[in-house]
Amino acid sequence: MILETGDTLFVSHRRMFERDEARYFLGKTISCDGPIVKVIGYSFVRDLANGGILKKEERRIKILSLDSPGYIVYQLPGDIDVDAADIKCDDGEAVLHEGGRGLMNLAERTHCGHF
Repeated sequence: MILETGDTLFVSHRRMFERDEARYFLGKTISCDGPIVKVIGYSFVRDLANGGILKKEERRIKILSLDSPGYIVYQLPGDIDVDAADIKCDDGEAVLHEGGRGLMNLAERTHCGHF
């Protein structure tokens, strides 16, 4: 098995259509069975009012198939506190943070249109 219980995963929902909004999930694996993984953590959705990304307050358990083309799954360092992690948006960039450290730049375009 490539994943183990307690691994930290960041899941990006692949957008299938031009107007689909970005959706993310950050969590820890509870169990794995072949391509099926059970993860507990937090969903993140686009705030349509200001364009930022909001972390939903309640923890969720998701069951995902890694065989699905609808997900892009990243394994992050195991010491990440998913309860403390958040996505900060500034100047056209979105960065996954935990405490004072930046973990992953989520920008879809380099330079945010600035050269």
